[in-house]
Amino acid sequence: MSARLKIFTLAVAALVVIGCDQTDNDGTTPDNPPPTNVSPTPTDTGTTDTGTTDAVASESMKAMCELVPIGDSKVKGAVSFTQEGSMVKIRGEVTGLAPGKHGFHVHEHGDLSDKETGKSAGGHFNPTNQPHGKMTDDKRHVGDLGNIEANEEGIAMIDMNDSIISLNGEHSIVGRSLVIHADADQFTQPSGDAGDRVAFGIIEKQSDDISNRTDE
Repeated sequence: MSARLKIFTLAVAALVVIGCDQTDNDGTTPDNPPPTNVSPTPTDTGTTDTGTTDAVASESMKAMCELVPIGDSKVKGAVSFTQEGSMVKIRGEVTGLAPGKHGFHVHEHGDLSDKETGKSAGGHFNPTNQPHGKMTDDKRHVGDLGNIEANEEGIAMIDMNDSIISLNGEHSIVGRSLVIHADADQFTQPSGDAGDRVAFGIIEKQSDDISNRTDE
C-alpha cells in the first residue's frame, strides 16, 4: 500500500470514530435531543362538590305563632312549625279552652285587626280550590288541620305532622293566620261548622338567632 493510500484510510477511520463519539446511547445526537417529559393534563373526573348545597337543603325551617284571644274568650297559646323535608311538625299548647275538641285551621290572611270576631283572618287557606276535609283526606283545604282537644283544665297539647302545609312555595303558611274555633270541626261543607273563632295569631318565620336563642 502506497503512503498516500495509507494516509487516506487513516483519515476515514478517524472520521468514523469521531461520529460514533457524538451519538448518545439512545440513538439521538446533541442536535436532536429527546423531548422533555411533560406532566399530563388533569382530566375532569366528572365529580362536583355538592356538600354545601346538601347541607343547606337538609336544614330545618321553623315558624312560630303566638295565639291571642278573640273577644272575651281568654284563649291563648303558642304553636311551632318545623319543616324537615316535605313534612311539617306542629307542636304547641293552647290554654283557656272549653274541654273537648276545637277546630284548628290555617286561614288565608295574616290580619288580626278584628279582635272581636276574628273575621279579618279570612277563610281557610285553600290555594288549590279543594273542598273542606280531614287532614288525611286526598282532597282538602291546605289549611285544614282538623281538631285539637282540650282536657278538663282547658289545655290542649298539640303534636301532629302534616305534609300538605309548607313553610315555603305554593302551600306556604308563613304570613297567614292560625285560628282556633269554639267547637269541633264536623268536616261538613264548606268549612266544618266549627263555630266562632276564639283565638288567632300570625304564623311568622323564625330567624336563625331567634331559633337558637335560649332563655336566660
